[in-house]
Amino acid sequence: MGYPPQPPPPGYGGAGYPQQAPQSSTPQVLAIIGIVCWFCCSPAAIVLGLVAQSQFRAQGRPDTIAKVAWIGGIVAVVLGILSFIVRMSAMNSS
Repeated sequence: MGYPPQPPPPGYGGAGYPQQAPQSSTPQVLAIIGIVCWFCCSPAAIVLGLVAQSQFRAQGRPDTIAKVAWIGGIVAVVLGILSFIVRMSAMNSS
């Protein structure tokens, strides 16, 4: 008679293969909030997008939506600065 089968060690799934870490929805939520922040606080969109991107990469998932959030935040900041400059130059020329 042989020994009874042993359960795999902690952190391993069936047949001795490592278990995959559970996927969190946090990075996706952060990226979506970052996209919403384009309209009210674009620097926050940049920060949220970068945080979401690092979390996506840590989970080994595609980070496209996070890139959209932080790149869109940069575009919103640049457009805000340009509109401010245009308004100021229009006020000074009149």
